Amino acid sequence: MVCFWDLSYILGAPWDTGQPPSELTGLVEQGKLKPCSVLDIGCGSGATVVYLASIGFESSGLDISKVAIRKAKGRASRHAVNCRFFRLDFTNPSAFASAGLRTFDLLIDNGCYHSLSPIDRDRYEGSLLHVSQPATVYLLWSFLRGSGSDFGPPGIDRGEVEDRFSKNFRVLDQRELRTSWRNMLFFQMRRMN
Repeated sequence: MVCFWDLSYILGAPWDTGQPPSELTGLVEQGKLKPCSVLDIGCGSGATVVYLASIGFESSGLDISKVAIRKAKGRASRHAVNCRFFRLDFTNPSAFASAGLRTFDLLIDNGCYHSLSPIDRDRYEGSLLHVSQPATVYLLWSFLRGSGSDFGPPGIDRGEVEDRFSKNFRVLDQRELRTSWRNMLFFQMRRMN
């Protein structure tokens, strides 16, 4: 059975630009992110995972779509980089043990969290704690609800990320990014405990 996400990657997912986000590349170029273990949550066709692996990061990615994971593995092979990819639902932490997922120094989410229902956002939070540790850096990009087209993922409300994650993560940077479709919020956070 083909799921929505598989179909999206078969048809050409419009969000899959083939490039890592400029906020991430900027942090790397400025020396604010150094090679470490990284997990890209909802990695799609693997552009960010492959980019980071090519500059010395121990890169892993996960996605719910088998088509996206197949494309990601192909991208890694074409670029001759060593990455790990997992077909997993990040809202199901019980699947992590069988996949051998551990904690990471850097977590990236460019469009997974903002697509989830409120119940799945609760599960996501538990999963985030499972794969992070004190001092883990967490980068999150999410569409801002009500900032443009209502088409697509539900997005997040202002203050939602701080309310949800402030028990365990400290916001280091927050920016609103203007896009042609909908505005996004970008967060750089660090796990405190």
